[in-house]
Amino acid sequence: MTLPHLGDRGIASYNRLNRDLAAFNYVLRVAKPSGACHAHTLFTLNGLFNRANRLFHRHADLPQFILVSPDATMSQADLAILVAQLTAACLAFEERYQHLTEDGRKRAAALHIANGTSTS
Repeated sequence: MTLPHLGDRGIASYNRLNRDLAAFNYVLRVAKPSGACHAHTLFTLNGLFNRANRLFHRHADLPQFILVSPDATMSQADLAILVAQLTAACLAFEERYQHLTEDGRKRAAALHIANGTSTS
């Protein structure tokens, strides 16, 4: 099955998701925060979930993320699990839409050039 390329808006949305997710991963792995997560962190996490759900909704095998209550507190371990699940889903999404990655864009450009020269 060949998937259509994502449009510019889809790519921009994925890039925003990927940047924000990278920030979460950095903090969890490098800064190693302690204590509970509160409303602002959970609100930001819900934003990531909303963006991911919009991007992944056409893929039955990719998860749909349930929003967390910003009124509750969450442990760092629970946050790390949710971020890892979102990261895994994003990696699966990247495998399908290889033009999202730098290597995929290079391959697509090379293929486009090869197809352009072969039809000339």
